[in-house]
Amino acid sequence: MLGYGWKSVTVGMFLLGMGAVLPPSAQACVAPNCMRGVRVPLPPDGASVPTNLPGLVVVPPLLERVEPATVRLLLADGTPVPATVTPGAHSTQVLVPEAPLVQGAEYRLEATGVCTFQGSQPGEKTFTAGAPLPLPTTLGTLTAETPRRGTFVVYGDSNCGNTQQEGDSTHLRFTPSPELVPFLPWMHWTVQVDGAPWSYAKHGGVTATGEENFDTRLYEYNRRLLFLYTVCEALQPQFPNTGLAPGRHRATLQGTLEHANLTLPPLEVDFELTCDPKPVEPAPEEPKPVEPGSPSSGGGCTQAGGGLTALGLLATLRLWQRRARD
Repeated sequence: MLGYGWKSVTVGMFLLGMGAVLPPSAQACVAPNCMRGVRVPLPPDGASVPTNLPGLVVVPPLLERVEPATVRLLLADGTPVPATVTPGAHSTQVLVPEAPLVQGAEYRLEATGVCTFQGSQPGEKTFTAGAPLPLPTTLGTLTAETPRRGTFVVYGDSNCGNTQQEGDSTHLRFTPSPELVPFLPWMHWTVQVDGAPWSYAKHGGVTATGEENFDTRLYEYNRRLLFLYTVCEALQPQFPNTGLAPGRHRATLQGTLEHANLTLPPLEVDFELTCDPKPVEPAPEEPKPVEPGSPSSGGGCTQAGGGLTALGLLATLRLWQRRARD
């Protein structure tokens, strides 16, 4: 990742406020350009890259581009690796080696982002090639959580502001298939609801546990990939309602391995969001601290003492009653 100067940030924030660097759609609202440098998706924790990977991906800075001529793959000693560079999804550039990578060899991928107001932004990443792996044929499984009523953050105004809205929402729970996990850094994602686009995630946007990787969309303010909602009460009605209509819906998750000539079957799940009045679920009570000598503490002094005192009072009352009759 690359640093940026305060002067550039000031210019970017001014242009952001003026809407000069924003696309017209509120769903594509993002922060000033080049607040992130060139990104190279790779496996986490230094894991190796399969030697038969269809293509290595270079993601440009926000709202900017990567100069294709600057994308190159080198061996550890600086020897260039023959490869071609071709456009990919989300304005990426994809480097395709002319021959499979060599298992155990160390490589360096270089690229330069071209930013309108900040000039060139070079970046690089190193990795080790691992064993070849079968390309994935399935995505995994998809379920929808039970919807819940509550408040949540919604993005959607032209200045990337966030608002609190109230409604029904659900999370999609995705479990990647084991064969897909090694290729997740080079997968990009879309979610559709009833056939209409809902959101997207760029390469590496989903983790091995099936959760959205928010680091890949840092400073992007559009709808979350796996969070679906309907707004029942506009707490700030001056902002557009970007949610779903109340009712039954079908969500479709589609994942694409960049530059691979294969189609992975999408995953679908039905869910329902309503604005019917629902009882507010009480918050669970926090456990009270255990006092010394209480029954839960393992000591019987307090309980025994209290019991004997009550018996003593009862015996005294009976004695007074007998004396009163006598």
